Amino acid sequence: MMQLELKSRWLDEQKQFFIYSDDEHPNDWKELVFCWHEETFYGTFATVDTIGNHIGILLSPWEAVTFFAYPSSNTFIHIIWDEQSKQFQAWAKQIIADIEQKQFMPDFDAWKKGRFGWKGTTEDKHPFISVWRSEAIDDWIQSDVELKQTWQQIAETYPVVTSDVTSVMDEHDWLTEIGWDKNRPPFIVAIRLNEPDEDGGAWSLETVLIDTTTNDITVYPHMPKAWEAYVSHIERAQQRWQTIVPWLSENGALRTQLNEDDAWRFLVEATIELTEAGVRVIVPEWWEVVKQTKLRVKARVKSSATSVFGLDALVDFDWRIATNGVELTEQQFVELVEQKRRLVRIRDQWVQLDPAVIQHVQKLMKQAKQEGLSIRDVLMQTLAEKTNESHEDDEQIDIELNRSFTSLVKKMKNIDHIPSVIVPTTFQGTLRPYQQRGVDWLIFLRQLGFGGCLADDMGLGKTVQMLAYFAYVKENEKRNEPALLICPTSVIGNWQKECQQFVPSLRVYVHHGQARAKEEAFFAAVNEADVVITSYSLAHLDFDDLSSIAWDVICLDEAQNIKNAQTKQARAIRKLKGRHKIALTGTPIENRLNELWSIFHFLNPGYLGSQTEFQRRFGTPIEKNGDAQATEKLQKLIRPFLLRRTKTDERIALDLPDKLEQKEYCPLTVEQASLYEQIVQQSLEKLEQVDGLARRGIILQMLNSLKQLCNHPALYLKEKQPKQIVERSHKVEKLLELVEQIRENGESCLIFTQYIQMGEMMQHLLSTHLKENVVFLNGSTPKQTRDDMIEQFQNGQFHIFILSLKAGGTGLNLTAANHVIHFDRWWNPAVENQATDRAYRIGQTKFVHVHKLITTGTIEEKIDDMLEKKQALNEQLIQSETWITELSNEQLRELFTLS
Repeated sequence: MMQLELKSRWLDEQKQFFIYSDDEHPNDWKELVFCWHEETFYGTFATVDTIGNHIGILLSPWEAVTFFAYPSSNTFIHIIWDEQSKQFQAWAKQIIADIEQKQFMPDFDAWKKGRFGWKGTTEDKHPFISVWRSEAIDDWIQSDVELKQTWQQIAETYPVVTSDVTSVMDEHDWLTEIGWDKNRPPFIVAIRLNEPDEDGGAWSLETVLIDTTTNDITVYPHMPKAWEAYVSHIERAQQRWQTIVPWLSENGALRTQLNEDDAWRFLVEATIELTEAGVRVIVPEWWEVVKQTKLRVKARVKSSATSVFGLDALVDFDWRIATNGVELTEQQFVELVEQKRRLVRIRDQWVQLDPAVIQHVQKLMKQAKQEGLSIRDVLMQTLAEKTNESHEDDEQIDIELNRSFTSLVKKMKNIDHIPSVIVPTTFQGTLRPYQQRGVDWLIFLRQLGFGGCLADDMGLGKTVQMLAYFAYVKENEKRNEPALLICPTSVIGNWQKECQQFVPSLRVYVHHGQARAKEEAFFAAVNEADVVITSYSLAHLDFDDLSSIAWDVICLDEAQNIKNAQTKQARAIRKLKGRHKIALTGTPIENRLNELWSIFHFLNPGYLGSQTEFQRRFGTPIEKNGDAQATEKLQKLIRPFLLRRTKTDERIALDLPDKLEQKEYCPLTVEQASLYEQIVQQSLEKLEQVDGLARRGIILQMLNSLKQLCNHPALYLKEKQPKQIVERSHKVEKLLELVEQIRENGESCLIFTQYIQMGEMMQHLLSTHLKENVVFLNGSTPKQTRDDMIEQFQNGQFHIFILSLKAGGTGLNLTAANHVIHFDRWWNPAVENQATDRAYRIGQTKFVHVHKLITTGTIEEKIDDMLEKKQALNEQLIQSETWITELSNEQLRELFTLS
């Protein structure tokens, strides 16, 4: 038989008993020691813990009572208890006996000290017995499901049980109030406040008796004869009320009538004090609603929406104060405040006028009158559809729209409600239905003085919509101020070309290059222009000239270039003066929400608050916590000023062709231009001295050199490890921008080039920059490797596929791509079309976007123009580039010379 010495002690802080052995680990003996102890499920739920240097078992007060009162006997173990444990066993038996014989009762002294406890009906031999008994009974109630439910019902029926107000009753009354005294009255004494029949009348205060059996209410002193024996109990209750709330006493008796001020004080102060003391208080049913209802300041808009221009424009309004379904005019509100009314009955509805709330309302009204309500205030509230649950509601004014503004907001929320404009015939193009809606939207925002961000997917025609906007403004508004278009250097030529193609009547001045106009010459050039095109870098460098003009419209193409609001470039652009501001971007947010704020701060300064405020309200909740409510609110705020359509939108897809071909124009860098002129000059000099096959050879060599140079100087110079790849070629810069956008949209692309070194250069650049797999297929790729590449691309294992034109131009099915980029030109439409058809063929379910990169002023642009304009040079006649060798020296000079 195992022999075990056990010790135990009371842990006062934890209110638990600790049983332990100096020699044995509790896991070795707990199942033997607790084998008959039902409360710990025979030791299974006994908690093992370390106290000081000992490891033992923790027992709750009730578990300890049952354990020590009925020590288990077990033939496998002999327990030797210490003296303290033997004392606990004796006391536990006494506690069990008290409970079984119901020799315990609530402890009034403990309640007076702020806690509910229990005591024996006779004096205990040791103070600890009282402590243990009280804790054990409470523990017993909480651990037994039926006892716990019964106790909760008692606490609800007799609120004094859980009240901590102790100074106003003796033990007898207290035991009666908590329902312990068997001779308690058959009713509960309560105090009731009754409202007057008319506004301004007196309020009555009554003592009522609530039958504990039927819940019927009797007004004291009218009561059944059997209850008259309890009059002293009722009077003591009234006396306690007066002790708790002294101002309810009048000449030693409980007041029966209250004026309006006292009634309001009773509702907001006395009810709380009495209830906390366990007194039953009955107030009018409407008070709970009125108490929770706050005064709302309403501004009813009077202005017409037709007078709106800009977010800072002020609106006229009428004041209303609303609460509990009742509206007061400003005059009515002021009169009630001057009369110091607290509880007012208006159209059968009670309204409370809390002095603290009144002060807040007056402060809001005063501030609004001083600063005025702007269109920004109107839109911030109505677009976000603020609800009464909003955390910020108490600091805001509710704005009510009139019919004119309601119509305006409806249009801002839904582009389909915006009236359509007639694009003038000076625009020489055809707008697709969604593009027409985009122009309508831009003009609508212009008429209101609101900036807008056109954020359509790449390939949906942001440029053509902007050009239609320019044409409309020039034709219909006859304004003298020019438009300023700021864009990346790589697309300046593209914009110039598109202006000439779609709106040839537009007078365009390109402010770019070393020889650009400055000061007086700049002003003269601007005065003769409808549209001025410049770059982001010059917006900062030439800020003095640009900021001296009051522009009709400032348009940012690829507006993500100002995503960092703190750069000198972004700050300079925000300072430019423009009647209307437009941002074009396919990626309004690339990484952080602050990028969106920066664009909006350019378009509509202050609309989304300061950067710090925006980060607090939206940035942190959305980016760190995924706050859906903040996301939804931000979406509602920006939606009227940001129009984004994607190629996957059903309505857009119906408007799209199966294939769109787009030319992307890129200027030469200074290095490229210098080398270009050098090659042309040297080659033309050689041509004067030769003829026949030698002449053809020089022409083809010059053509090849210029094509390589237009791609990248390193390709022409045959640099083995080229540096500054992006900076030295705007075509490469444009390629990087295109592929970034394609991948951000989750799409795939094919990139064709004639040159293996160029393909390798692009592969290295794109894979390094985008940090993803980029594959290059060329003529030296083994067949099996080639087949594997094609299968992997089609299966989505990689998304950027570079192909040499000869190796990948025919015989491949690559429908996983919906973008085709011709990095350099073959100048045989049939060859280029064959390459495009790798993606645009049977099995292609997506819209295919073809990008042809062309350097401006070079052989690339001039031959492209010839292919477009001269029907004689069509697909049937042009089978290679050898036709160029048949041109005269003068024609060659015109064709090759940089313009």
